Amino acid sequence: MPNYIINKNCDEKGRNEIHTTTCNHKPASWNQVSLGWFSCAESALAYAKLQGWKSADGCYYCCEEIHKG
Repeated sequence: MPNYIINKNCDEKGRNEIHTTTCNHKPASWNQVSLGWFSCAESALAYAKLQGWKSADGCYYCCEEIHKG
């Protein structure tokens, strides 16, 4: 089961990207917040939105199934 984090900083489209902790494209440790362990990226996205990260989006590389672009 993957461990997920979210980038504190928005990307150029105003979205906070969700990454797995093993992603090579994740933000530096001081620019991330732990979301926790989830069985799928969709669950991590739902949790992030419940926590107030309304602009959450998946990383193209590690969370492609929830990446909106």
